[in-house]
Amino acid sequence: MNVFTKNAGRILDPQETKAMTGAYQERKLEVGLSKDEYIRSEYFGINQVQHLLNQPGCIGLRIHHAKRWEDADGKPTEPGKGQLVPRVLLTGVDAKGKDMPVYADKSGMKDMPDGDDGEMALGDGYTCPQHCPK
Repeated sequence: MNVFTKNAGRILDPQETKAMTGAYQERKLEVGLSKDEYIRSEYFGINQVQHLLNQPGCIGLRIHHAKRWEDADGKPTEPGKGQLVPRVLLTGVDAKGKDMPVYADKSGMKDMPDGDDGEMALGDGYTCPQHCPK
């Protein structure tokens, strides 16, 4: 059975959603973190997500759990400087379940070598609590 279809996943009811996010938040509090000391979510704009979905052959998204060294303002640093922060990366997925390389017009992107057509992912979403609605 191929699980990589356009219908993978399901819409969760509010009670299940609340139980899942509540368990995550309770665990963070149990280890001594306050509500504003850990990332609860990450926001990505529709245009960036649509860019992934519009790739030929894309049938869904994969969300990769990742970590990155960041300063107090959430800017990337070098390994060992700042804090190692959990983040997510999004990639398009094809019908075989493989991550799709994102090819973007990289002209003018700082620090991007010419001719580098390596895989890219959507990242650097706005994190909550720093960017949560009040």
